[in-house]
Amino acid sequence: MIRLVQLRRAWGLANISPPCMKMETWLRLAEVPYEVAPLDIANAPKGKVPYIIEKDGSRMGDSTFIIDHLKAVTGKDPDAHLTAEQRAISLAFRRMMKENFYWVIIQARYKDDQNWKRYKQLMIDLLDGVPMEQRSMAGDMYKQRMEGQLYGHGMGRHTAKEVYDIGIADLTAVCDLLGDKPFLMGDKPTTVDATVYAYVANLILTPVECSVKDFGLSRKNLVDYCERMRLRYFPELEQQKVA
Repeated sequence: MIRLVQLRRAWGLANISPPCMKMETWLRLAEVPYEVAPLDIANAPKGKVPYIIEKDGSRMGDSTFIIDHLKAVTGKDPDAHLTAEQRAISLAFRRMMKENFYWVIIQARYKDDQNWKRYKQLMIDLLDGVPMEQRSMAGDMYKQRMEGQLYGHGMGRHTAKEVYDIGIADLTAVCDLLGDKPFLMGDKPTTVDATVYAYVANLILTPVECSVKDFGLSRKNLVDYCERMRLRYFPELEQQKVA
């Protein structure tokens, strides 16, 4: 059985890290047995979570690479029935979440002063292994690092409104693709659902406030979709408040 290394749960979500939540959702979706291991960033192969530890002790990082690897070694592929066109759409939406919408989440959590106060306190609570008297400083240092990455990516060069308009456009695309289907590719959940659910829930189902969240909560099919995914893959978690 593989071991999954990730952050602890918080805010009623499976994980406050979208890649970690994506990874665990996919493991449950594909019915790949796993157990959660203690957080150990020092030995992370790419310096971040999530990563897995396999039976032989080898480690692999990056949720996208891990999923591709597990599909190959376990033979469990929830995307096997998709057409070539559906695979292309799935890839495009997964990339949109990972490479674009992720930075909208970073903007909301780190750049907005009121949101940062809430998120910093959560980070302080989750910094296992760091002495309590050092956690506030560690949080501020991480904020500076993330703001630098946001600017380097290019998203951080926009105004907050411009960033949030980009996020609303992303969610509009998700809602339009979803329509009245149970899942993004139809009646069966696939890898794109693990990805989209993790990233969308990490904005619209958190105490972070912004226009993207407001828009997401106004789209019934998106809210219902997130609850459908929770009930299917994380029934042990309480329903997240969306007000």
